Amino acid sequence: MRPAPPECVRFVARVHALVGAAMLAALALLALVTRNLPGIGFGPGTHLAAGLLGVFYGATAWLVWRGVSPGRALSTVASLWYVLRPPLAAQVRAATRDPAFRAHFARPAGPPAANPGD
Repeated sequence: MRPAPPECVRFVARVHALVGAAMLAALALLALVTRNLPGIGFGPGTHLAAGLLGVFYGATAWLVWRGVSPGRALSTVASLWYVLRPPLAAQVRAATRDPAFRAHFARPAGPPAANPGD
């Protein structure tokens, strides 16, 4: 079993997962509340865009947690939304600058290459 990721990685992944879950929950609540209101209507594009954003944040959280290399870049993109919340943006930025966060995405060294001359 893999060891748990460092705290900075857990924090960033948790933030992304919570944002994605909040988006999906808000989408479900909005669809439920406005379903029978004739004056308020949202097209399928609205639900698709909000759903894809929620899935994007959830996938980013999973990639960050697992240490998959695209997760670091997607985390940077996902963090742009947090600029609206400066304290949260500062915490996420500090966590992503932590050397343990960078090391979490480093590829482990493979076995030494066989020397064909031996």
